[in-house]
Amino acid sequence: MQNFNNETPKKIYGEIKEHKDGIFTRFFKNIFTGCLTCGCITLIVLVSLISLAVWLFSGDSGIVNCRNILSHDQESEFTEEYVTGLRAASERIAVIPVKGIILRDENASFNTCAVSGNIIKQLQQALEDESVKAVIMDLDTPGGEVTASDEIWKKILDVRKKKPVVAMMNTLCASGGYYIAAGCSPIVANKYTLTGSIGVIISTWNYKGLFDKIGLKPEVYTSGKMKDMLNGARERTAEETILVQTLVNNAYEGFVNIVAAARNIPAEKVKNTIIGDGRIFDGKQAFALKLVDKLGYFEDAVKTAAEAAKLKEYQVFRYENKFDFGRFCTILTGKTAGFSLALPGAETMENGVRLKKGVLYYLPAGY
Repeated sequence: MQNFNNETPKKIYGEIKEHKDGIFTRFFKNIFTGCLTCGCITLIVLVSLISLAVWLFSGDSGIVNCRNILSHDQESEFTEEYVTGLRAASERIAVIPVKGIILRDENASFNTCAVSGNIIKQLQQALEDESVKAVIMDLDTPGGEVTASDEIWKKILDVRKKKPVVAMMNTLCASGGYYIAAGCSPIVANKYTLTGSIGVIISTWNYKGLFDKIGLKPEVYTSGKMKDMLNGARERTAEETILVQTLVNNAYEGFVNIVAAARNIPAEKVKNTIIGDGRIFDGKQAFALKLVDKLGYFEDAVKTAAEAAKLKEYQVFRYENKFDFGRFCTILTGKTAGFSLALPGAETMENGVRLKKGVLYYLPAGY
């Protein structure tokens, strides 16, 4: 019988070389089986370097802008998610979501806010895409900043010069949401949609009474008597009240004129009836008041858009935001919007969106 000792394999099969791991194998073994702290640090550094490299060579925020050498389709900042219809159809209907409070803040989360700049880019892409024959604004928003709402409304009018734009009101489409919907034609709403709230609001805090109790008194030095007109540590003067109310009235007048023109309702009727006193309506009430054109569901909005564009076979898709390494790197490097401390209450939304003191909003009073 053969005696297999330690030297036998060498005699039978030749010299057996010692196995050595490759450089990548050793690298990952060190990460996952070595020192936990060193492994975590290594992973963090690796991810940061990869993210930085992608950021440098991608998008408008990168040092090297690769978009200049890409085709038109590849330049898109958005992905397209199939919704319904014929996948192979050459004619398409684009769905643009407007979800959450409407803001101009580019640092706001696209998941919780309707950022006007982002929505306008989607509208522009739908306008330039020759395969897109109609657009559906998929609305689920309480409203938001006056300027942001107005910018989106204006862009919708630009798109409507070439393509129909239909509004689909979902759970909530109030105030600034209705302002945007007024730019569309026709408007479809669910019978239980909450809409309306046609009005303007600006708010601040008055904590003078609290300061008096604790013996706290602010010292404010301004270049003019109106510079701190929303200072919550003192009462408003009559002149300041008139000035702020004038700002609100001016924005409200613009809102009324848009509703009047879009819905063919006299402006005085909007202002002097329940239509324009800021209250909320459900879909049925809004339909009775001629604030919406028809009651239905998303599929009804699709059918309406197809009819408006005279389409027989079509694909419906929705724009989605791509993962943005530039935004990711901004978070890593700490280049985020400044933190602001505010008293709890109406200035803080349930979903974490912070409203700004002293800014005009198309929002229900509860916000």
